[in-house]
Amino acid sequence: MKIDALHCLTEQAVADLLTLKMAGARDRPFCGKCTYGDIHAMAHVILDRCPEIHPQRGYLAIFTMDRAVIAAAIVAALAGGPILILPHDISDGALMNLASDPEHTWVVTDPDRTLPDRFKELFVTPDGHSRTPIPLNAGIDPGAPLLKLYTGGSTGTPTIWTKTVENIMGEALFHVGEHQISRDDVVVATVPPYHIYGLLFSVVAPLLAGARVVDQTCGFPHEIVNTVTDTSATILVSVPAHFRALKDHDFSGHSLRLAFSSAGVLDEADERNFRQRNNVFVMEVYGSTETGGIAFRCRGRGETFFSPFDVIETRIAEESLKICSPFISSEISRNDAGFYLVPDRVKKCSGNRFAILGRSDAVVKIAGLRVDLDRVGSVLKAMDGIRDALVLAKAVPRGRAFDICALVEGNCTPGNIRQFLSGRLEAAGHPRWIKIVDQIPMTRSGKYDRAAVAALFEAEVG
Repeated sequence: MKIDALHCLTEQAVADLLTLKMAGARDRPFCGKCTYGDIHAMAHVILDRCPEIHPQRGYLAIFTMDRAVIAAAIVAALAGGPILILPHDISDGALMNLASDPEHTWVVTDPDRTLPDRFKELFVTPDGHSRTPIPLNAGIDPGAPLLKLYTGGSTGTPTIWTKTVENIMGEALFHVGEHQISRDDVVVATVPPYHIYGLLFSVVAPLLAGARVVDQTCGFPHEIVNTVTDTSATILVSVPAHFRALKDHDFSGHSLRLAFSSAGVLDEADERNFRQRNNVFVMEVYGSTETGGIAFRCRGRGETFFSPFDVIETRIAEESLKICSPFISSEISRNDAGFYLVPDRVKKCSGNRFAILGRSDAVVKIAGLRVDLDRVGSVLKAMDGIRDALVLAKAVPRGRAFDICALVEGNCTPGNIRQFLSGRLEAAGHPRWIKIVDQIPMTRSGKYDRAAVAALFEAEVG
């Protein structure tokens, strides 16, 4: 698909969404008990109430995992309503951090949450508004801000990224077409809707396709299995940590036709186990909040390497990947040709495909030698008794400059690990500090909680 064609399709898809032109859309279920007609009714609630304070487009912070409410807020924003703010989580701490920003006034939240005085709480329900579709007109252009996402909760330093109409709606529409998502699909997600990947695949893409979304965000293996089978789900949206947790579980009598994985590279053994147990292909999506999606692969179709989306231009030199994409956030600096250097190391393969080697910041110097922390982690994961491992480098005030720390999930001892690594890694790559845990801390988005992991080693390294 050419970028110009995506522009046109996105504008048409937004227009169709705002006018509910899809056949039978009014009474079609979207999420839980909410229909597409309810989504439009709630969008009118937002449009009616927010301009009383902000006639120039204000901000609406979303502190709920209710996908129907988030969908309604997106529809309202497309019609000229407030710009959405999606935090990195919906904790009280994240809410207090938001309270320090004077731009954010309106808040939609779950019942029984106490808000700081400076916020105006907005209750969004379809009650009192007609569920008969009331046509809305596009109120902002494709390049205008649609929402802002806070990311980086896993590192302890949240960053905010602006996403335009084209960034979000264009990418979601691309996936709708590429993966043939339709009104016949039922989506179950294990990742929350305030994460970019969860937002795209469990709110926006289904909204554009007329599909149905299960309102529960599952986290434990038995919950995922039961929800998928009980709802006759056709699409599973998940993350590598959850695919690993599902390795001993079967979806008996399921209706799945496709599964998506993002927020990290999916382990080959975990993918193969899931595919062979359930006869379902897994589509791995590579990208980030700031870049949007970049590439995908499906090992079940024999794809060893990642292929860029056909609306994205790539340039690979040595181990660097540069992209020119319609999904990149406006805050990202690009060169004069419009390309952005992705902070991951890659290896160019046949055609324009590539393999992901690891994070650029995962290569550090220890005693003057380059050490690839991702490779150290891969070697650790090959040891019997180790389920998972995260390796990081912590700065020390003198001498080696960095110490390597390894957090290992499994049944083993530091002595066993050191013996296993002997001869498999150069001495500089051996972790100085090793901790064994039952489970590596994870964020609700399914990523390693790097801030929590680093804190476990503070006393030793500090």
